[in-house]
Amino acid sequence: MKHILLVDDEPELLQMLSSHFADRYTIDTATSSAAAVARFIQRRPDVVFLDVNMPGTSGVHVLKLFQEADPRVPVIMVTANSEIRIADECLKSGAFGWVPKPPRLVYMDHMAAMAMDQRRK
Repeated sequence: MKHILLVDDEPELLQMLSSHFADRYTIDTATSSAAAVARFIQRRPDVVFLDVNMPGTSGVHVLKLFQEADPRVPVIMVTANSEIRIADECLKSGAFGWVPKPPRLVYMDHMAAMAMDQRRK
C-alpha cells in the first residue's frame, strides 16, 4: 500500500485527512517540523502533504530538508495563505504542487494520484 505523510499543526485537519485517505493509503502524521523530518527519514513516504505555516520552522524550510534527503518524494504544500508569491516560492523550492486551505478532498485525491504517478516515472 502506498504511503502518505500528512504534516500540519492542526490536529483536527490531520484527523480529517487521515480518515479520508486511510482506506487507500498507509498514513503517517506529524504536527511539528521536527517530527515531520524524523518520519520522512524513517519511513520514506510516497507523497507528503506539508503545511506551509508550521510553528518554529517554516514549511518551505522543511520542504528543502525533504528535498535534500530524497528529492524523488513529491511534496505538496498546503497553505491558508492565498498569495501567489508563497506558492511560487514553494514551487521554486521543489514542491510538486500546492493546495489551498481549507482543502477540497477531491482536489487532494487528484494531487496525490498525480504525485504518485510522477514518482513511478
